[in-house]
Amino acid sequence: MNDRDVYLKLTAMAEELTKLAAEAESLVGEMALQHAAATIGGTAKAIYDHALGGDSH
Repeated sequence: MNDRDVYLKLTAMAEELTKLAAEAESLVGEMALQHAAATIGGTAKAIYDHALGGDSH
């Protein structure tokens, strides 16, 4: 799996976690899913910025 594939997988996971957060039955579950989405999304962004030539430097 190359860096682009990793980036795409992590982005998809973050999007799915965000969707699940909207369906959570409790505030605790919602916050946990939102936090996980943000963490995974940040990891995907780091891969994009450093391995795929992003412009945020």
